[in-house]
Amino acid sequence: MFGFAARLATDRLTSLNAEDRAVQSLRAGEGGIFNSDEGKIAVCRDRNGVVHACSAVCTHLGCDVRWNGGEQSRDCPCHGSRFAPDGSVINGPAVSGLRRVPVTAVR
Repeated sequence: MFGFAARLATDRLTSLNAEDRAVQSLRAGEGGIFNSDEGKIAVCRDRNGVVHACSAVCTHLGCDVRWNGGEQSRDCPCHGSRFAPDGSVINGPAVSGLRRVPVTAVR
């Protein structure tokens, strides 16, 4: 329980892993966390070159997801939920997908 609480607090208080580069610089298969006016946004460019942007906040308990380049998924480090590049749920415990965000909202 302490690990979850510490991760959640860190995610809320910092720009943890926020990319300091343009979204356009993502290559196929890459992803990261970017800042926007709506908060932290999880952005990736899938293997077909399509850019997807979603809220970085897991819909299960609110931790920030991380990009898993090997699996091409957004993974929550708190309880193991996994999301597809478009934000849909691959594995729970999350039951709803990540909120999609227009790519233009990302700084």
